[in-house]
Amino acid sequence: MEIQLLHEFISLSKTLNFSKAAQKMNITQPVLSRHMKYLEEYFEVKFFNRDTHKVELTTAGKLFSEEAGKIVFQYESALSTINSFTGKSRRRLSIAFLGEAIQKVLITFLTQFRAKHSDIAIECCDCELDEALSLLENRTSDVGFLIRPNSMINETKYCTLPFHTDPLCVVVNKRHPLGGRSHISLREAAEWPVIRVEPREFPLSEMYSTRFFTIHNIPFTLDREYPNLKTCCFNLEFSDRVILLMPKHREYLAGDNLTLLEVTDEDCWFNLELVWDIKNTNPAVATFLKEFKSFIKT
Repeated sequence: MEIQLLHEFISLSKTLNFSKAAQKMNITQPVLSRHMKYLEEYFEVKFFNRDTHKVELTTAGKLFSEEAGKIVFQYESALSTINSFTGKSRRRLSIAFLGEAIQKVLITFLTQFRAKHSDIAIECCDCELDEALSLLENRTSDVGFLIRPNSMINETKYCTLPFHTDPLCVVVNKRHPLGGRSHISLREAAEWPVIRVEPREFPLSEMYSTRFFTIHNIPFTLDREYPNLKTCCFNLEFSDRVILLMPKHREYLAGDNLTLLEVTDEDCWFNLELVWDIKNTNPAVATFLKEFKSFIKT
């Protein structure tokens, strides 16, 4: 059995979304479905329960996900150990990053890094936070450039290096009573109904938006939920009585009818950070970390 099949299974078991998992593994959805069917037939057991609305792991699927993770980790560790012994260290580095917030700084840094370390092949994957964490967990990616709310607790198995911050903003229609403002407090913002991304589409939607109200014990009214942030902004173009919370770097989604107000509360921001698994044995990671630490100091 190819180790790639285990990577694909782990990815799907984390996202529980065939299209997202296929995109992340750079294969088509039919190919991923065929591979999962092969695994189920090979072991003569059902790993997934599927219908038109959701995908769930069976008990056997949960067990296989745990065991597959152990196998992949042992496989990667063995390769690293052997290559280090023979002097043929793995000169490849895979990076997961969160789009617009990271793109500019990552391009600038990688341009310099590749000039100094042309022997290290760099692979980059633009994805959402839950996907990036999944890629790090199954070691499909070696490091991740993430943006997370400052209140979000880091998992102990990951090392983090914060290097920049992005303020929380309230987005309103210019015809909104708040439309002439440039700054606002959370308590003032909570006086208006809130729209946000549907948690079924983005599980961390609450954490990235209305969670800021919750941790400050500020009551709020949830008006509507939409499939994604782009749709939220589109609907805000026609409404002057609701608000939207989002990080400032996503302001490109705001059309001509919208304006952004920075939140004045001192502890409302997002951290841009470099994240890596403590147990990752890829020797290229240490080189990458050393160069990036030097880069952010300049």
